[in-house]
Amino acid sequence: MGDRMQIMENSRPQEKVLILKSIIEDLGADRGIIVSEVGFQSGAYDAARGTNITLVTSLDEFSRTALAAASEVPLILNSSGEGEPIYQFPNLAGPHDLLLYNNVIISANWIGCSIAIINPASKAIIRTIDLDKYEKVSPQTGAREILSHPPGSLVIADGRLFVGQVFSEVILVIDLATHAIVKRIAILGGGEGQLAVSHDEKKVYFASNTINQFYIIDSATYDVTTVPYPEGGRGCMSLLRHPTQPLLYIGVSRGGRINGQRYPHANSYLAIYDLSRQIYLVDTQLAEVRNGRADDATPACLTYDDIHNRIYIGMFQSQRGICVLDAESGRPVQDIRFEANSWSKPFSWVDPLSQALTVSSLLSVNRNNNELVVLDRSSLHLQKSIFLGNASNGPRAVLVWQNQAIVSYPGRNGLIFISLNSSS
Repeated sequence: MGDRMQIMENSRPQEKVLILKSIIEDLGADRGIIVSEVGFQSGAYDAARGTNITLVTSLDEFSRTALAAASEVPLILNSSGEGEPIYQFPNLAGPHDLLLYNNVIISANWIGCSIAIINPASKAIIRTIDLDKYEKVSPQTGAREILSHPPGSLVIADGRLFVGQVFSEVILVIDLATHAIVKRIAILGGGEGQLAVSHDEKKVYFASNTINQFYIIDSATYDVTTVPYPEGGRGCMSLLRHPTQPLLYIGVSRGGRINGQRYPHANSYLAIYDLSRQIYLVDTQLAEVRNGRADDATPACLTYDDIHNRIYIGMFQSQRGICVLDAESGRPVQDIRFEANSWSKPFSWVDPLSQALTVSSLLSVNRNNNELVVLDRSSLHLQKSIFLGNASNGPRAVLVWQNQAIVSYPGRNGLIFISLNSSS
């Protein structure tokens, strides 16, 4: 049987969810949808979690949910083995970066070379968008092979998804209402790099990992302005636009100076660019120097904390862990260093590749430790470590939806949903 809808006029507690669940079971319906334009109490969300009940707050959202349900492909729950249970893609996907948009999850699937639109309530795929393909000819045999470009960084501006299409010459633009590719923006150096977006969504920023410059893209006209990195700066794996001030934070992988001196190896740093004055304000060195040489660390992710006015920098291949800086001055505040566990061997660093904030917590995916850690947002003290299971290359990205952390795990081919009731 089909869906059962119930419309509520008042904010409803969990008892109403349980009543509808009982009705659905009696009728033999596939699922139920409750519409309440005044919202739901937290107990209602708790009661609906893990059931076939979907809570929506408008008739328009109900319409979209009901239509999507007709063609949704469920993720497959796998509770076997050690670590948290995971909802796996039915086909080989390898989910990497994640975005939350209008109560759906957008997943950049590296192995599948596609974008998946996922309903987190039903844990099902609404739509899969294949990325561009290209032809490769073997120089030895002349055999032709059709390959696909994988997705990299993602941002959303004005209802369109901007995708850094890796190993190609373009940034893709996808209309999220129709799921159609509507533009290919040619970028010198191609789509390998990091994207960010202004708070008003009028500007998209792309920092290249292959060319020593970043780009400012008008999201309406697609006009592109080019800005070089600071002299000697090379490569970028992290980019952040301040939500209220005209500041762009660029995690530059190589070419910095420490106290005016360049050391052997990477010399990574954070550059802060003033978009109004069109000048670099400051750069903060992130590399550690030991025995006369800098480490090979790279700033892998940037997160802004509007409560404490801090920037959190997850460091790849660095024992510094997460570097905490003052958001305006770039002044170092402290490091959050993590102990490497048995899974991280032979490395002595944990690789914090992704972060997310809740009201009271900072979450970090520590790849080499195969863990999600929960830190107190004020004190930055460790509260909890959650083992995510062991697979090649570890977990990748985290975001927060309602009161759950959702973690992508490419090697396990799926998404992990973790309740934050006791830790957020």
